[in-house]
Amino acid sequence: MVNEDKKLSKEELKTQKEYNKRLKKKMRMQKKEIAKEARLYTFRNWVKEIKRVVWPRNAKSWKWFGITIAFLIIMALFCFLVSLAFTSLWNSVGIKI
Repeated sequence: MVNEDKKLSKEELKTQKEYNKRLKKKMRMQKKEIAKEARLYTFRNWVKEIKRVVWPRNAKSWKWFGITIAFLIIMALFCFLVSLAFTSLWNSVGIKI
């Protein structure tokens, strides 16, 4: 009678393991499908959002481009003058680089 109980429990364990394998496989497939849908919806939402963007007029874009270039030139000049000032200060003190 003990052997029959062990067989039953082994069979039950075997069926339980098979059931768990099938369940895990099903869960993996569901996760893959959800990820695929999420990627698809993310792309669709991105396209919708791009269509909603109000792009600036050509003249306004060139105006801001000019402002950006002018700012960069001013900052480059400022950095050059600061480095020149420090170089002359160090030379007057006697620090050589």
